[in-house]
Amino acid sequence: MNQRATSSTSTPAKTQELSSHDSLDLKDVWSRSGSKYRTRAFVLLTINLILFAGVTNFAFWLRSGELFAPNSATYWDDFVQTFRFWSDTPVSLGSLLVEPISVQHIPMQIPIIGLLMAAMISIPILISILYGFWFSLPFVAVVSFFAVMPWLGLTLISSCVLSSVRPFRSRFRFVSALWGLVPAVIYLSLAWQGSFDDAALQINPADRIKFIAPWVLAIVASTTLFFIALLIAKLVDYRPGAVTPLLAIMLGLPVGLFEYYVGRDELYYRLLASQERAAFADIDASQGLEQATRQAMALRSIRGQSVESMQEMVEQRWLFGLATNIPREETILVRHQSEVIVSCDWFLKYFPLSPYAGNVLYLKARAYDRRVDPAEFKRTKWIRFFDDFPNDASRDSWRLLAKNYPDSILSAVALLQLAKLDARRGDVDRARDQLLQVLFKLDSEFHPPDGQTPSNLNQSALRVVFAPESTEVSLNVSGDTIIIEATQLYELLAYNRDPIYNYDPISGPSRDQTPVWFGLLDVLPRSTTYVDQLRRLDAAYPNSQIQDNIALEIAKCETNSQLKITGLETCLEKYSNRDIVAETLFRLGVAYKQADQLRKSDESIARLYREYPNSIWAKEAQRYMPRPISTQFTQARP
Repeated sequence: MNQRATSSTSTPAKTQELSSHDSLDLKDVWSRSGSKYRTRAFVLLTINLILFAGVTNFAFWLRSGELFAPNSATYWDDFVQTFRFWSDTPVSLGSLLVEPISVQHIPMQIPIIGLLMAAMISIPILISILYGFWFSLPFVAVVSFFAVMPWLGLTLISSCVLSSVRPFRSRFRFVSALWGLVPAVIYLSLAWQGSFDDAALQINPADRIKFIAPWVLAIVASTTLFFIALLIAKLVDYRPGAVTPLLAIMLGLPVGLFEYYVGRDELYYRLLASQERAAFADIDASQGLEQATRQAMALRSIRGQSVESMQEMVEQRWLFGLATNIPREETILVRHQSEVIVSCDWFLKYFPLSPYAGNVLYLKARAYDRRVDPAEFKRTKWIRFFDDFPNDASRDSWRLLAKNYPDSILSAVALLQLAKLDARRGDVDRARDQLLQVLFKLDSEFHPPDGQTPSNLNQSALRVVFAPESTEVSLNVSGDTIIIEATQLYELLAYNRDPIYNYDPISGPSRDQTPVWFGLLDVLPRSTTYVDQLRRLDAAYPNSQIQDNIALEIAKCETNSQLKITGLETCLEKYSNRDIVAETLFRLGVAYKQADQLRKSDESIARLYREYPNSIWAKEAQRYMPRPISTQFTQARP
């Protein structure tokens, strides 16, 4: 009797203990102990991990253009940079919104990035709830090392702990999932604060919505995924397979949206443009010059040599290196040129029909034309590049650009560069025809001084060359600069055919046994020997038709303001009936203004307006010096 009583009294206690245990140990995919269920669970977990790796690789590809992060040459450097949480690094989460494709310019990136972030946040949390915390760690590692987002990986560890580990988890799985979402929301809010350009937002406050929207969408989509996945899991009684179809959708949907609405060419073009900007960015060489001087001083063999003289020797060696392709300082530029050109060729090979193909041809031609400005280096110790003196190697790229994209502003640039190359080769008629095409395209008020018209002008280009929605807008090509350069060159060729020397002083000698091998167009304006070469040219062709042009160029090169004014005044007085008068008046007005001689500046500009109202220099004066000119200067002379 006592045993029965004891047994009967212990049964309710045991039942209560089991009930309490069931309330804490929730059912998951491991609840079934059968081998087929365990095998299915491992297989589907592996499939989930593979699909999830695809999501993270796609997220990394959107930032770098590389399909597999560990294969990147800068992988570990990028990984380390992500831990500089408060700095503006190129691998931060916020940078995903602006580089290489900005949501400000391509709004379709908003749902793409939002869905990707939702997948990377929600899937590890769901795995931790349905499979257990330890099985979510491989997914967290994939986020950290494949997407190169270690901060998000650390955040997801906290999320998985809150959603699946006692005492944080809830009996209601959806509540656990929402609880686990809290660290991710904090992470996204911190990333949002540094993900946009404040200056741009001040111009257009609506852009703030574009930079917030991906993170809001990620949170909403994560919540939706929690609800659907947990509902499916409950309906199938927590058998394996509830996450896989949703994960496949979360991979396919962003990839499909990107491929259909954005395109791979958009990504690779943006990466190419960034590569081109980085390759030819300005460099402060002063520290390197000082270091080279110290090394030379340590190795010097001449006793008593001063630091100043040694620095001058090193500087001259650097200048020689910047002016030629021999020393090691120049090999960096050559390598960058080669890398940009190779990238351009790759893009044109795989995306020949892309709307950015014209832009890429332009970048390729510019890469050939890039040169270091030695005069700027000598003056400021900065290495800066210019590309307005074309290299003959770029001819084919400019020719293709002018032929295949006649309705683009870039065709005007191409025709201008081709005109410079043809004029240097002595094909003046062809150069003038190309310049006429440029000026008829861009300048509606242009009237050629000799009454000529271009032979094959594409009239359709007149109305679309400045289309604001065109892809060329990002290149910041200045139509005004093109007009000025084309007008200068056209007037030089139109007014200066010499009765004795023909075009030899301009294009170079067309016969043997001449005093110099070069013409005016062969001389590099930014060369440190530019003035000396101009004087040699002037001496080689005495009393030539371009004597006034040479004198003006020499006066423009003068760095001392008073000497420059004196030189310009001499040009104006000596060559009062030549084609340089309009430009000389403009240069004088600018020089007087810089020397605070405002009255003389007004007089010079007023004379320019009065005597040459339709010249390009009168228009340039209106743009450069918009200050009203006193009416006493603008009245016509009796």
